[in-house]
Amino acid sequence: MTPRWLQDLSGIEPSEIEPGTRLYPCSACLNDGSRVERVYFITRETSKRLFGQERPEQISGRWVDPGIVASVVECPTRLPPQFANQIYGAGESRMGCYLFTLVFSRWYRRKYLVGGFIDFLTFPRAHGPSEIKEVILHVGASQPSPMPEYAWCVYPSYRAIVEDGH
Repeated sequence: MTPRWLQDLSGIEPSEIEPGTRLYPCSACLNDGSRVERVYFITRETSKRLFGQERPEQISGRWVDPGIVASVVECPTRLPPQFANQIYGAGESRMGCYLFTLVFSRWYRRKYLVGGFIDFLTFPRAHGPSEIKEVILHVGASQPSPMPEYAWCVYPSYRAIVEDGH
């Protein structure tokens, strides 16, 4: 039987860091009733492609076991996927980092310099992801931007779950 959260995940638009390499930035509701606000769900194949192994210990952050996940919902603080995919699609601005500016209004912009993954950002106090109007690529902050904490959940592909009978 397919876990409910995997069915939930199919309703989340992924970010595509490179062709065929999908990240699912979500919020996870756990079996004990608690919630992890920012979690990247990735398949084992994606983990191997990105990090060279299924669960790389050198990657910082919390790990969420897929066996304790009850459901998955859209993360309200996620960078909207159309902007994340635009940034990922443009490629790194420098070795290992992305420079970009988020335009919230005609008068307000926020510059970012982010190493690694860009789906979970620290937004300005009075502005959130739903207010982003556009992204300006390869123009950003000169110092690394503060990033919120996030977790990883590595799961077998849907095909592997079906084949294993889980």
